[in-house]
Amino acid sequence: MEPSIQEMKSLLEYLIRHNQDHAAEIMDLANRAQTLGNADAFRHIAKGVDLLNESNESLRAGLAALED
Repeated sequence: MEPSIQEMKSLLEYLIRHNQDHAAEIMDLANRAQTLGNADAFRHIAKGVDLLNESNESLRAGLAALED
């Protein structure tokens, strides 16, 4: 059975919020690494957060396309 548009929208909305929560948690880890003096770890972890946020932008665009 194929998911309905509303089910897809609901799941995408949930995943976007979920990713936002994780991005905040991961950024906390990046900041801990920076506090410990590990700039390289900070840079890599912060880049992961940027990529997660970029992924969310694509998910939001997909959600918007479902609403058209």
